Amino acid sequence: MHLAAGGQVVLGERRPGDAVLPADLTADLQQWGAVAASIRGIEVRPEQQDIVSRRGRQLAGRVSDVLGRPVEYVDPLTGGIDLVHGRTTEPVPLVPPHPDEPTPWATGLVVAAFFAVLAAIGDITLSRAFGEAFGLLWIPANVLVVGGLAPSLWLIRRLPFWRWIGLGVAVGLGVAWVVLLLGQFL
Repeated sequence: MHLAAGGQVVLGERRPGDAVLPADLTADLQQWGAVAASIRGIEVRPEQQDIVSRRGRQLAGRVSDVLGRPVEYVDPLTGGIDLVHGRTTEPVPLVPPHPDEPTPWATGLVVAAFFAVLAAIGDITLSRAFGEAFGLLWIPANVLVVGGLAPSLWLIRRLPFWRWIGLGVAVGLGVAWVVLLLGQFL
């Protein structure tokens, strides 16, 4: 089993008595061939290359099961040749959701500072307006606001861009509390 030009999967020699491949396996082979052909010759990450190679071995194992004999698998990306005896049980590795890349501290801190100022000004303004209308009820109202935002801020702490916004909002709310409490005593 190897990949020919245009993403066509070639199964090699057919022997008398070979079973006809099921339609779903043929469709899977065509899909895999198209993907492998599209990334052949371009630079891809090693984990992506590994996924395509393992998927090819899995399909070769399925072909081997249908034909009832070992199948020679030629990896289209590395050129390696394997003799596959039935299905492989290796799981297909998952691509990490966010590949390791440098943390953009300069940009991230600017975004965090912007949202810190925005959250602090907004919280101070709303709390003072609420305090003028209802007195010290601004304190439980502000506790509800911070308590309502806390789960969302906790959930976005690991998302690449949103973590900076969450950091900024958390710092801004902390600064707002300090300013509001100091305003009560001064």
